[in-house]
Amino acid sequence: MSNETEFKNEFNRRDFLRTTGLTTAGLILSFYIPMGGRKEAFAQTATPGVAPKPNAFIEIKPDNSIVITINHLEMGQGINTSMSQLIAEELECDWKNIRAVSAPVDAIYNGRMGMQMTGGSSSLITGYDQYRQLGATMREMLVSAAAKRWGLATSECRAENGFVVSSKGRLSYGELASEAGQLPVPTQVTLKNPKDFKVIGQPMTRVDAMEKSTGKAIYGLDVRLPKMQFVVIQRPPLPNIKLLSFDESAARKISGVSDVIRFGDSVAVLAKDTWTARRGRDSLNPKYDLQGHDKMTNETLREDFKKSLTSDPGVVVDKRGDVTAAFAKAKNTIEATYEFPYLAHATMEPMNCTIDFDGDKAELWSGHQMPTMDQGAVAQVLGIAKEKVQIHTVYAGGSFGRRGSKTCDYVVEAAQLAKIVKKPLQIVWTREDDMRGGFYRPMNVHQAHLAFDEKNHFVGWKHQIAGQSVVANSPLEKFIVKDGIESVVVEGVAQTAYSIPNFLVDCRRPNPNMTTLWWRSVGHSHTAFVTETVIDEIAHQTKKDALHLRQEMLKASPRHLAVLALLAKKSPWGKPAPKGHAYGLAIHESFKSVVGHVVEVSLNQKEIKVHHVWSAVDCGQVVNPDGARAQIEGAVVYGLSAALYGEMVIKNGQVTTSNFNDYPVLRMAEMPKVDVFFVDTHSPPTGLGEPGLPATAPAVANALFKLTGKRLRRLPLSRGLA
Repeated sequence: MSNETEFKNEFNRRDFLRTTGLTTAGLILSFYIPMGGRKEAFAQTATPGVAPKPNAFIEIKPDNSIVITINHLEMGQGINTSMSQLIAEELECDWKNIRAVSAPVDAIYNGRMGMQMTGGSSSLITGYDQYRQLGATMREMLVSAAAKRWGLATSECRAENGFVVSSKGRLSYGELASEAGQLPVPTQVTLKNPKDFKVIGQPMTRVDAMEKSTGKAIYGLDVRLPKMQFVVIQRPPLPNIKLLSFDESAARKISGVSDVIRFGDSVAVLAKDTWTARRGRDSLNPKYDLQGHDKMTNETLREDFKKSLTSDPGVVVDKRGDVTAAFAKAKNTIEATYEFPYLAHATMEPMNCTIDFDGDKAELWSGHQMPTMDQGAVAQVLGIAKEKVQIHTVYAGGSFGRRGSKTCDYVVEAAQLAKIVKKPLQIVWTREDDMRGGFYRPMNVHQAHLAFDEKNHFVGWKHQIAGQSVVANSPLEKFIVKDGIESVVVEGVAQTAYSIPNFLVDCRRPNPNMTTLWWRSVGHSHTAFVTETVIDEIAHQTKKDALHLRQEMLKASPRHLAVLALLAKKSPWGKPAPKGHAYGLAIHESFKSVVGHVVEVSLNQKEIKVHHVWSAVDCGQVVNPDGARAQIEGAVVYGLSAALYGEMVIKNGQVTTSNFNDYPVLRMAEMPKVDVFFVDTHSPPTGLGEPGLPATAPAVANALFKLTGKRLRRLPLSRGLA
């Protein structure tokens, strides 16, 4: 069954064109989808000084190379490759000729929440049809150009591996590009039936593989500018903390230090290289006024969150049936409290930003996850029009949400310093800076109350959440908080797919003096743990198999049932585990994908060992199987690291956690074998960067219950065993 998409070729060309440095003739097809939903497509022959202003475009050059502009940040998730596959599938081009580049910052690229961004595992969701349509449109134009040259009907020509082929021979796309650019854009294009896919669904070589394997790829830390100064900054240990004093002279005595500058309550040390700047910064001996926060610790914070569960009535976010009546008639009840710590993002490439401001205009280089916001924030600090701020998005060595700063913190401080110095600067965060002065996955405390009737049937669930806001006092609050409900705090438990006869979820948002930010899978990172261990507890209480109970409670969700069926088929669930080992199960939907894990776990005294993970995934059409598997494997590593070890330690009002020595991540010897299986479907892709994480920790906790008979409700799990 084919899929036809109609484009309306209506536009104001003066709004569409802008000046660039293009000098080579070729075909550039621009594809514009305004926020209102109208679709428009444009094509033109590249001429010196003129280029399109698209939100997606591909350029075919005379040498047959194909340049695809991607309006998302490549931060290791492989989005440049997946997006390129969408175009290559419909364009019928030679994969080896494709090159992907990052889009400049421009309102035309805006998407979610009216801005240009990469986040929420949304790239393929938003780009699947758009990029395929673009490839199909260009394919039809090239076929039409060839048919015109040969004097044939288009039906007598076909596109094949970068050529248009007919009985009269073949012509390369490069040969046809200029002529195709003179043709009108088709008003209808036919997309392939998924059964005919040759590129989508195949493990194609990543488009950035050569750059990254040869060291040619440019990350933020690789940027070098003439006369650039390297900067390391001393920042306050907590928000809104005043700097009382520092020893400027000690830093200036270090050879290679060129300047020491206080701006606000931060102090920047400028030097010839990063190591010298760091040595200078470490000699400052700063003193701060902790303003009464010096008593804050992990324990005091947890107690404050627990108190809020009783002192604050909260906001109801999900209500089904009559919970009060269910508990009034209950024969048996269970009450459980769950505690989740602050977590760091711990990206492999710590935060950094290079800026060059000459007093009139600015350029920035970094891995920008939300470049629209970064551009506006920098312009505001510098007091210039945002059009005078040029953002260069380069590769990022991971993000997990950190480079999508809700306050644009790392570019704002770069702009504040550049406004004073007015010379090229590279601000580098050390690992310790990133750990101690970064933004964290919020602390959360949950209470779950379960009710069972006289026949031991599960009849009610009351769920209370105390979770610090992720978006408070940021420009994004208006998009995410509705009627006092912050969706990213309660997602994953509110509106759960489980059929629960009587259900009530309420939430309150304590506001301690800690910085917060979304962290891989955001609210699902804690709500899934509670939901999936509660379901396991219900199964144990009612003497039902944990997988079978989930099937009963998810009868109205065919995608969940498909994942459970795949797990039952591919994992050893239901069979005896090896001696001293146990299997645990969890399933969770996030970012429109459903992921289930079965884990094999052993326990040597207090040492938790995860031996094997079987993962079943429904993420719609899998575009690149290798990339998709890597995303699930990476999420398992990230999720296990947090589940077993992750916790920011706070003492005397300051974060003391500093590096991987006291914030460990999973080591090679600890890595379990991970087998990933995908539900066979041609539904449009759903999110994949984050959904593999939420079910990881609860699956381990459920296995540990079988080994110990103890429910672990405080993370990291190693704390619960202490």
